[in-house]
Amino acid sequence: MGDRLAEIQQALDSFRMDEARELAARELEENPSAAAFFLAAQAALNHGQRVEYLEKALELDPVYQPALDELADIKRPDKTKAAPAPAPAPASPPPIAPAPPRQFKLAPLSKRFIAIVIDGFIVGLFSFAVLFAGGPFAALNQAMASADLEAINAAIAQFQSDALPVNLVVSAVYNVVLMKLFNGQTLGKMVFGMRVVKKNGRRISVLDALLRNVLGYMVSQIFLLGYIWAFADAEKQAWHDKLAGTLVVEERRTVTL
Repeated sequence: MGDRLAEIQQALDSFRMDEARELAARELEENPSAAAFFLAAQAALNHGQRVEYLEKALELDPVYQPALDELADIKRPDKTKAAPAPAPAPASPPPIAPAPPRQFKLAPLSKRFIAIVIDGFIVGLFSFAVLFAGGPFAALNQAMASADLEAINAAIAQFQSDALPVNLVVSAVYNVVLMKLFNGQTLGKMVFGMRVVKKNGRRISVLDALLRNVLGYMVSQIFLLGYIWAFADAEKQAWHDKLAGTLVVEERRTVTL
C-alpha cells in the first residue's frame, strides 16, 4: 500500500472523515487507482457518491475484490425484488429512498459496561491519590490516631463530603482529556477497541466530551435509568449519548488492499 493510501486508511480507522476525504481527493488527482477509489468510497459524503467511487474502482480494475464485494452487498436487495407491480395510482406517494448504509458497527453493551468499570476503577485510584495528598485523608488519619469516637465520626463525614466532588472533578478531567487526545477513547474503551463518535461518524469535540461525560453522566446516573435506557434504544444510546448526539462504535477493521 502506498504511503498516502496508508494515511487514508489510518484516517478512516480513526474516524477522521474530513482528513480521509482530503487525502483521497489528492490521491485520485495525482495517482488514480482502484484502491484509491475504494478508500474514497469509505469516506463518501453520501450513498450515491459511494456507489460512484466503487464503480470507478471497477472500471480501473474489474476484478478488484473489495469493491466487488461491497458493491454486491449494496445492490443485493435489488436482486431479490419481485416482478414489477402495476404503476401506483397518481395519489400514491413516491417510495422513500433507503438510507445509506452505516460505515461503522455499534459496540456491544456488555463490552461498554466492562469498559465503564475499568475507567471507574482508574478514576477511583486517582481520586484516592488526590484525597491522600490533600487535607481530608490527613484529617481522618489524625482523628483515627486520637481514638476519639466523636472526632472519628466527624472526620469520616467530612471525608465523604469531600470525596464526592473530588471524584466528579477527576472523572471529568480523565474522560474529557483522554477522549480529546485519543479521538473518543478512554483506557477502558481502548481495551475493547471501542470509540465514541458523533452520529454522522465524525470525531467528537471538547464540548461533546463535556456534555457526554460530565453533564450527561450525572443525568444517566439518576437511579441508573440513563444506562438502562441503552438496552431498549435502537442505537444503543444511553441518556448521556442522547444529550451529546454520540454513538459508541467498534474500531474499523483495516482493509487489505
